[in-house]
Amino acid sequence: MKKWNRSLPKILGVVALSCSLQFSASASSIKLIDILANESGLGQYLSKFGIRGSSATQVKSYVNNSIASLYKFGSAKPSAATLRRHVANLPTTSSKDKRYKDALLKLLAKPESELTEADIVNSINSLIYLANRHGKNSAAVLACTACVSESLSAKGFKFTLETMNNSKSKEVLTKILPSNPRSLTNYINTKLAKHKIGDLSKSGKLVASEEEKALGLFLGLKEVGSKDQRDLIRAIESVSTNSAGKINIVDTANPHKLWKLFSEDISESEMEGWTKLLDEVAANSKGVDKKRDVFFEILEKRAKDSPELQDRVQILKNKNCFFQ
Repeated sequence: MKKWNRSLPKILGVVALSCSLQFSASASSIKLIDILANESGLGQYLSKFGIRGSSATQVKSYVNNSIASLYKFGSAKPSAATLRRHVANLPTTSSKDKRYKDALLKLLAKPESELTEADIVNSINSLIYLANRHGKNSAAVLACTACVSESLSAKGFKFTLETMNNSKSKEVLTKILPSNPRSLTNYINTKLAKHKIGDLSKSGKLVASEEEKALGLFLGLKEVGSKDQRDLIRAIESVSTNSAGKINIVDTANPHKLWKLFSEDISESEMEGWTKLLDEVAANSKGVDKKRDVFFEILEKRAKDSPELQDRVQILKNKNCFFQ
């Protein structure tokens, strides 16, 4: 018995060493794809790079939304291998989409031991971009991180992917808009021509490929949206009217992205506020093609007695959130 007790620490040491070796072997085989497919594992890595609390919750939500959008098979969540295969098989036809896919696939295969903060951030940016472009019947839509979270933007995150709760927005995103990028572009061209409110082919770089879904949402809501949504759309079109009286919501002479207002859930009271503001901008800029200066003049006038509002107006200016 005494002999057995004396040998116990040695036996435990051997067992511990064995477990340690097994864990090390397992850890060394972990790739970035395994981390993204595992919410708790992703949380640990975000924390490691200083992304904690609500910011980490947001990022995990964006990743979950992206995976759910790309892998649309009921409520089932794909394994890491299945997700990687799904990304690899995405039918990327544009060079930009292909760059994002190739960059993501390269990062997904990177071993855990070699991962940097930039790898995590870039992989999530690519995942969100591809989900927004190639997601199937998803109620999620991409927005700009700079306008949503300064802390995440400072870390290098470019995009957010929010799931819409508004019933009309959901209807457009899941039942009306094509999920194929090329078909979505055709849808946008058709609706712009039908309503005589612009020409995508003449919009230069105003509408980035990742913003087409938001523009499609705007055009869909123009036809099936609620009264408040359609009132705001009318106000946006008023601000998009040039000196010749023609409406162009994608005009390089009056570059704005007010149609992106619908890429996040917006309350009825917020829509009403935006409608009143834009109606005032339109009324005070008749005969003027570029509305940006009038827009900010009115905002600055409203904010003159509030330092906090003045700061917000300056942020809007600096980030070019709506006017370019």
